[in-house]
Amino acid sequence: MAARKAPEDRRAELLRAAVAVIARRGFAAVTLRDVAAEAGVAHGLLRHYFRSRGDLLAAAFDLAAGEDAAQLPASPPSPAAHLLDRCEPLPDQHYLLWIDAWSEAPRSPELAAILRRHHSSCERAADGAIREGNARGLWSCPDPAGAATAFEAQLDGLAVQLYALHRIDREGYARLARSAAEGLLGLGPGGLAAAADRERVPAT
Repeated sequence: MAARKAPEDRRAELLRAAVAVIARRGFAAVTLRDVAAEAGVAHGLLRHYFRSRGDLLAAAFDLAAGEDAAQLPASPPSPAAHLLDRCEPLPDQHYLLWIDAWSEAPRSPELAAILRRHHSSCERAADGAIREGNARGLWSCPDPAGAATAFEAQLDGLAVQLYALHRIDREGYARLARSAAEGLLGLGPGGLAAAADRERVPAT
């Protein structure tokens, strides 16, 4: 018999169990019974906290993705440095989780909605950096929103090449990501790093 806990503590415990099972088996293979067994609770208890398997998987991904993001360095105030940071590959486990979530999203509307929210957050940050760079004269990008969407999409594609297919290494990921960003911003090779260097020079 599971010990009685506060609802928020029990829900968090169930989500932790779901994340653990997802990490071992992947989204597609996870069942509610697997998660209940991992948490040491009755299968029926999950239905009290989550309306469906999709609801549980979406909430588990939201928790894991949010915690991964919180562990990353805070975005620097400089727009060029922000984009340079985004061009660096993330820890393997971060993107393996995302790639697995992408594959499950077409069969899970709940998970797809959470993915869209996280993607939109990344795009808004890139859009803001591009607009700020325009305002500072670091580059001239006529369509910041479109460039932000294209930039994030290219990062996702490179992530598949690096983490899933192993066709490039981490250095290749960073080099290709910087080249993609520079093309979108109308900069030449090395232009993004040069813009970041200019921003680091104190005003006189």
